[in-house]
Amino acid sequence: MIDDKMAKMAVNTLKKYCNTSFKTCNKCAVKDACCMPCRVFGNMNEINDVGTFESWRKPSERPPKFDIRQKDSADFQKYINEIFLREAEKYGLPMNTANSIKWSTNGKIKVTFVDNDTTYVGVAKCHPNDAFNPEIGIKLAIERAAQVMHAMNDMNKYERTIPKAGEKWMHFKGHVYEIIGFGNHTERMELVVIYHEAGDCTYWVRPLEKFMSKVDHNKYPDVPYKWRFWKVSDAEQ
Repeated sequence: MIDDKMAKMAVNTLKKYCNTSFKTCNKCAVKDACCMPCRVFGNMNEINDVGTFESWRKPSERPPKFDIRQKDSADFQKYINEIFLREAEKYGLPMNTANSIKWSTNGKIKVTFVDNDTTYVGVAKCHPNDAFNPEIGIKLAIERAAQVMHAMNDMNKYERTIPKAGEKWMHFKGHVYEIIGFGNHTERMELVVIYHEAGDCTYWVRPLEKFMSKVDHNKYPDVPYKWRFWKVSDAEQ
């Protein structure tokens, strides 16, 4: 059922459309519904107590997730620093005076850890529908910084470059897989590769160390390849 408010908004919407959306009546999408000459919709009186359908569709302004003034409170700083130091130590992140936490009113937290010339950054952002919890945000951001650190350390650990999202890698049994990305084992903090075969909805997860390992020639003596997986472009060279 169309109520009074919707009818008023229809009038305002037509008026705004008539006055702003085109220069001549010939370009009007609803000209056949206009029974009077010379921009009749544009000459209608606007109804002030309602807006248009356009304004009705626009989401209302959300209040800030985080009062940025809190970060200047000595008690809040102490609370956050305790969490920061505890979580950083838990993941083995470097402790440095250059380390930092940055806050945004939308609930975004960015942590930075500095180790000589290397920087590890982790970001966490509160979902629009969730209440902001600084402790959870810091923990997530630090965990993601630790994932970056482990990934960068792993790049130096192996004889070749680790996979990147979107790359195609071939298994020694002949299947080609697309790299989706990386994950972190919740218990062992072990970096895993997530990948799938084109056209297959099954996603596979394998520890990065296993993914980058050599073929076990004791188990597969007839396999001529060195690596368990290799990037397709490398195989084609």
